[in-house]
Amino acid sequence: MAVNTWEGYLFASIDGSGNIIQKFPDKYIALESYEVTPNQREEIKAYRDDYTRNLTRVTATGMKNKITFITRENLHLNEIYEVDTFFTSAEVNATERKIRLKYWNQEDYAYTTGYFYRPNKSYKMRKISNTDIIYDKVGYELIEY
Repeated sequence: MAVNTWEGYLFASIDGSGNIIQKFPDKYIALESYEVTPNQREEIKAYRDDYTRNLTRVTATGMKNKITFITRENLHLNEIYEVDTFFTSAEVNATERKIRLKYWNQEDYAYTTGYFYRPNKSYKMRKISNTDIIYDKVGYELIEY
């Protein structure tokens, strides 16, 4: 594990060979809202020995990550469009909203690749005009398959 693997971005879309297509525009993230839950373990079953009462846990080997963040407030229509277009252009399955990303895994201190699901989100508007929309903060969630 080496901290010097940081390449200056939180996540990026990648192609089938693992090459970066586009880095996410971090300037739109309210950084204090960016939250990663790395390497989540899934317990398949757990039980205690009848005699010793020692706990045994059977845990899945695949560990999944979850990324959540909120955009800065007062983004303009073209800025929200840039954020949303990043995700739609990274989709490998539009119906499932399945995207492939290379992301910074904080627990491993390294970049990892994975497929993520992007659930529905809600938009709140602060102001509209004939030429623009100003948005409140928009929350995004990415859940690894």
